[in-house]
Amino acid sequence: MNAVRITAIRQTTYHDLITQYENPIEHACSIKEGRQWIAIDGQCPEGFCPAAWSSMKEFVEALARGEGNFYDGWMQNPMSAMISCNDGFRPFSFYIEAIEPESDSTKQATDALPSQQSCSALKYKLNLTEKDLPKLPNTADGRMKKLILVIGKRVFTRKQIMAILGLKEKSRKTFIDHYLTPAREKDYIEFAWPGTPSKPVQAYRLSPIGIDMYNQLIEKIDSCEHS
Repeated sequence: MNAVRITAIRQTTYHDLITQYENPIEHACSIKEGRQWIAIDGQCPEGFCPAAWSSMKEFVEALARGEGNFYDGWMQNPMSAMISCNDGFRPFSFYIEAIEPESDSTKQATDALPSQQSCSALKYKLNLTEKDLPKLPNTADGRMKKLILVIGKRVFTRKQIMAILGLKEKSRKTFIDHYLTPAREKDYIEFAWPGTPSKPVQAYRLSPIGIDMYNQLIEKIDSCEHS
């Protein structure tokens, strides 16, 4: 079965409806834009919103089975869907897509970006390679920034990140010691499955602090290219 990546895209809040109809609620929704989860075997990811899951469950299960092309050509990517949760006051839109965890991001890109890529291209290109990243010094700070740019607002396994960085499996210890561990110690990245840290195929995503740093780096790259 396919794994299915769920990305929180955007929330819309209807303040007039809240004022008119809803009882006051604190912390009605804690989901942040850009947050990602991975659904394995069509199952609800750990810690994911039950109400949002009820809206997308059938779509996730279908994508996990390899089915797609909902409503005869609805989505540009036929193995995806855009689903909103069932909160009528502050609905969140989620992009769900079938992925292959061990190969989705390790394939060589056939449409490699030029050396001076744009901000939007770096943000949304899924099959990144080392050539797509800006030149950064091989220092602790440079490696940290490169790792943050690689992960972005996606979820990757260690092997996927190493493949994007052009590192072979024999460099695993170097990658862990010089990239992964320092970034985790500074709370820039976190486990995709925090409840099972010893999961055999663990994946990583940026923490809220890491996403803030990512946005700052993207903004800086964009300003440099347009100056």
